[in-house]
Amino acid sequence: MWSSGDPILLRYVHYGRVSRAKPMTVVEDSAEHVALFIAAGSQMKTRCGLDGVPLSRDLPYAERFALPWQLCDGVWSGYSVLMLTPAGAGHSFWAIWDEEWAFQEWYVNLQLPLRRTRFGFDTADNVLDLVIERDLTWRWKDEHELAEAVRVGRFTPEEAEAVRAEGQRALAAFEARSWPFDRDWTMWRPDPVWRKARLPADPAAYEA
Repeated sequence: MWSSGDPILLRYVHYGRVSRAKPMTVVEDSAEHVALFIAAGSQMKTRCGLDGVPLSRDLPYAERFALPWQLCDGVWSGYSVLMLTPAGAGHSFWAIWDEEWAFQEWYVNLQLPLRRTRFGFDTADNVLDLVIERDLTWRWKDEHELAEAVRVGRFTPEEAEAVRAEGQRALAAFEARSWPFDRDWTMWRPDPVWRKARLPADPAAYEA
């Protein structure tokens, strides 16, 4: 288990390659859940084209999926995020604040269950997500991209349906006001004694 305040690396691994790497601070690591924090403006690693330019989310999913890519430097800009992940779950609840610490929304990231590594944790993004607004209305996000992911062969129709079912499980936790929705997180702040997490210099940290 990691200790509160430990700097770790959260890596997203696709097809045996690290496609994103975020420097995170451990808030809590227990048998029940993992809580990680990333500050707005943190340096990170992200997918870039062979020209070294980060791949734009404005590109259609099928085009992004087909492009050759490399890992390059990027910035986690705009928002600070507390990622609250139930143990063994294929989803993570993200509490999001802007740079002035005004609470924005909850984001439910559908992903593979966290896997421990010597650098921190590995996962993989499963394309489909949920957004829960401040007024507690919710909506699916990126349904069209999940359909494209099936079309280009990343997921089978059955795997895509399993991703959606995981979203429904996350939504059930929200509607039942189970953890983490059993308390108000809007005024949560990182401990001021924590060192800002930074990317490790070890090249092995970016090799799956």
